[in-house]
Amino acid sequence: MPFIIVAIVILHVWALHVTGQNNPSGVEVKNIKKETVPFTPYATLKDSVGIVAFLVVYSWLTFFVPNYLGHPDNYIEANPLVTPPHIVPEWYFLPFYAILRAIPNKLLGVIALFLSILITAALPWLDTSKVKSASYRPMFRKEFWLFLAVCVGLGYLGAQPAEGAYLWFARVFSAYYFLHFLVILPLLGKIEKPEPVPESIEASIVRGETSHV
Repeated sequence: MPFIIVAIVILHVWALHVTGQNNPSGVEVKNIKKETVPFTPYATLKDSVGIVAFLVVYSWLTFFVPNYLGHPDNYIEANPLVTPPHIVPEWYFLPFYAILRAIPNKLLGVIALFLSILITAALPWLDTSKVKSASYRPMFRKEFWLFLAVCVGLGYLGAQPAEGAYLWFARVFSAYYFLHFLVILPLLGKIEKPEPVPESIEASIVRGETSHV
């Protein structure tokens, strides 16, 4: 795994130097000198601010409230004869845990769990829209916020008992999760009429300034 991570980092640095950074407008770079900025100091300072903000939150959780995102049942001594009535994984696994429990069949649940993670690797082929930025896709923006709400809902349901209304909502949200990738994204790329995309990053900035005047 460490070697795989190093290889991915090398590919990332290579892609960054070959194709350049992404930009909020989603418009292809036409003039490198005019429409881009050097990685240092601009991106370096921006990433440094993000790292510092992350370390502040991380340090607060680690040193002051280490059990804030944990579950009290995790401190029960392991007993092969007794299973805790309700134990859940860490918060970042909860949406996928909800998908796992939403399917009655254990094998199908495990398959759905892995597919819910691996399906994100197929996004370049599932999103059929020729417009990269959501800034020019009004239907996709609404769908994105709905999908985000579903993911948050799955995270909440993953921490609840797999029974009653919790289980039914988990099944509905799980179905919508896969529909988002397999049906809605490809369909939106075909039927959505995006807004006019600027010819260059400079044009998008000028248009943005003009719209605020």
